[in-house]
Amino acid sequence: MRAKIGMAFLLCLFPGVCLAQDLQPFSARVSVSVSAHEKIKGLIKSYISSELQTVGGIVVTDVRPRWVLSIVALESETKGGLKLGVTLSTVVLEPFDNQYVVSLVSPKSKGGVSCFTSGLHRYSDHWISTGASQDLKTICEKIVASFDSNHVKPLKDSWQKYNDTVQPRMNRATTP
Repeated sequence: MRAKIGMAFLLCLFPGVCLAQDLQPFSARVSVSVSAHEKIKGLIKSYISSELQTVGGIVVTDVRPRWVLSIVALESETKGGLKLGVTLSTVVLEPFDNQYVVSLVSPKSKGGVSCFTSGLHRYSDHWISTGASQDLKTICEKIVASFDSNHVKPLKDSWQKYNDTVQPRMNRATTP
């Protein structure tokens, strides 16, 4: 439902702009944050980032991300130091873009409103993944697969529906 409302909003606002230029392919920014023991932190970030690249249309960056994948990983072990496995808690966050809110207030209030509304995130999803330490790469692949199917794919589908709706209009506008 949210995707349909978003698509309708885009159709109402941007048809003139879209008619004047080619439609852009889907693209979204994702930031990856990992909290873990140093020896697996780098591995997890690398596995997740590499797997996100295979999704298509995803840019892994910390600059203005659409989503933040915040992962906390713990290695469980016995008192004797025997590794039992790894547990990853993955939270999907959506940063709040406060530019519109800040634009609504008086110039003298902009600083305060910007300060109070910057750094806010919308909690979007959470899941726990567990497995053997040697299966860390497979666990990371499953995390990205879940993220893709629950978050990226619905947005890609909406983008494609929007393109399918606007493209015939563009073709009519460009044909004499």
